[in-house]
Amino acid sequence: MSNEIPLKFYDIADEYSKESAKPVSEAERDAVAYYFQSLITRLMNNEEISEEAQSEMAKEAGIDETRIDEIAEFLNTW
Repeated sequence: MSNEIPLKFYDIADEYSKESAKPVSEAERDAVAYYFQSLITRLMNNEEISEEAQSEMAKEAGIDETRIDEIAEFLNTW
């Protein structure tokens, strides 16, 4: 995982946590922020994000894969 995750990704993770079915625990916060960083970086680079890519990024970040669809929906409405 990246040494330095910009604060804006923690802000996004915190906002997601407020709206998610299962709030993000303090122990998950770094992983969820890192996952948002990975997703948003790919989106900004106009890279395709397949279900397989989302699963790989979730594993790399260390988040529960059950959050993938909920995070995708959150980003679509964000």
